[in-house]
Amino acid sequence: MKILIIEPCGFMRLGMLSVLADHKDINVTGVENIEEGLIQAEKIKPNIILVNMTSHCHCTETDSVVSNFLRLRVTSKIYCYLDANYPDHDEPIMIAENFLILRKHQVNTILNKIISHTLSKTPATLCTQPFSIFSDQEVLVIGDWMAEMPNYRIARKLNISDRTVYVHKRHITQKIKVRNRLEFCFVYNLIKYFHWPMNPLALRPLSRKIKADIMTLMR
Repeated sequence: MKILIIEPCGFMRLGMLSVLADHKDINVTGVENIEEGLIQAEKIKPNIILVNMTSHCHCTETDSVVSNFLRLRVTSKIYCYLDANYPDHDEPIMIAENFLILRKHQVNTILNKIISHTLSKTPATLCTQPFSIFSDQEVLVIGDWMAEMPNYRIARKLNISDRTVYVHKRHITQKIKVRNRLEFCFVYNLIKYFHWPMNPLALRPLSRKIKADIMTLMR
């Protein structure tokens, strides 16, 4: 099992390395930032990456380094932990294929699970199908919500009711276990890289109206 740890705090990084270093079947490497992580990932081809991305959650602009780093989930399962009291969930939440988020205090639990899987000779598995925790309609709502568009305008744009917009927002926050828009914005600065229009490789989501029009043409 090859593991890459990316943690800016030297004490935290050393502690994580020491937990895993005693196991001969685990090859673990630690670096300070994702720039170094990209270099090491190319060399060691890790099965699992544990990364503290808290600082990147404060950045509203897109970053090509972050975008390139997140592409590593094609070959590695990435556990992204945050210095926050959310997501408020006992297990990591997979928000896109092979990318999971969790609170920092859950890191020890993840390390112990990795050790258990290694000792049991259970191979690391990757999600091999395109996956997102959000529906097309929710992705469209998220984009307009983060652009600070009011509910009535989002409703008019997507041809849905104000109430439906509200319900979508509630479902969106529930899915990643945050309590309000402020907490969601913090996490959004990471998940925006997985979806249109931030991700040029992502398909543009379809609204209900467009889907209905397509179905009408197919009849």
